[in-house]
Amino acid sequence: MINDNEILDSPIAKYAGIPPLFMLSMLGLIVFLCLLVGLGLVEGYGYLKEMDLTDSLTSLSSESVTSTRDFIRTNLLINHLTTFVIPGIVFSYFFYKNKWARFLRISEYPKLYNLLLGSILILAAFPLAQFAFWVNMKIPMPSFLIEMEEGTAEMVKNLLLVDQPHELWFNLFVIAVIPAIGEEFIFRGILQKKLVEQMKNPHVAIWLAALIFSAIHMQFQGFLSRMLLGGILGYLYYWTGNLWVPIFAHLVNNAVQIVGQYFYQKGMIDINMDDAIVDVNWPMTLIAFIVVIVLSYVMIKINKQEHIPPESNIENMNT
Repeated sequence: MINDNEILDSPIAKYAGIPPLFMLSMLGLIVFLCLLVGLGLVEGYGYLKEMDLTDSLTSLSSESVTSTRDFIRTNLLINHLTTFVIPGIVFSYFFYKNKWARFLRISEYPKLYNLLLGSILILAAFPLAQFAFWVNMKIPMPSFLIEMEEGTAEMVKNLLLVDQPHELWFNLFVIAVIPAIGEEFIFRGILQKKLVEQMKNPHVAIWLAALIFSAIHMQFQGFLSRMLLGGILGYLYYWTGNLWVPIFAHLVNNAVQIVGQYFYQKGMIDINMDDAIVDVNWPMTLIAFIVVIVLSYVMIKINKQEHIPPESNIENMNT
């Protein structure tokens, strides 16, 4: 017997029974096509502004003018929208039509306590991310990868510079808000859910989705720390059944780092958010581990009576 959740999670009739891996391949095709559209939009925007993105990225430095940084930020916005947000919506609507928001688990308001606990949990895990980064740094890597990532880090640092009041808000929108929405649509709302449907093991699916999430970023010195972040976001979705919870936690994680870097630039704090992940504070790491375990237990308990994870019924979908 199929309950209401299974009906809402099922594709429209003509797509019923399609294997989840085939649906994921369709997601890849949709992302590719939207990416091509995005590249066209980037070229068109550059033409209108009479600026070249490659040249702007190459010449970006601490001395760059605000218009150059805003040009790059706008291109990042186009990229995020056409790589994650729009493909996620297109995929969901294509297979689920008017149930697309229900499929993504964004049709219902999240519980306030879940938003709060999820945000605290993701921030409490920061020392664990430091530890993962430290471990990652011990893994030998080709020099060209290290140089490439150092160049990327320098570019991001220069992009986060704020000379005009609007730049902080632009950074938050482009680097925190939109990526949080788009990446959670793709990696948790679609990929993780379909992997659970295919593998019947939510824990394997969560960490596999987290691995792919980290690999997509192509920053291998931070691979383990980003995978840890992806795993936590995956469990927030699995425990609560509401995609707004990992979206909000993802947003908070990114926003704290952006605002922290802004405060450091303005001399308001002495801690550089970029340097803070180099050394491991062992007592803080142990405390963070305990706090994360306790918060995870609390979230599981308070959601257990109110929510049956959306993936738990997928095994019977389309039967």
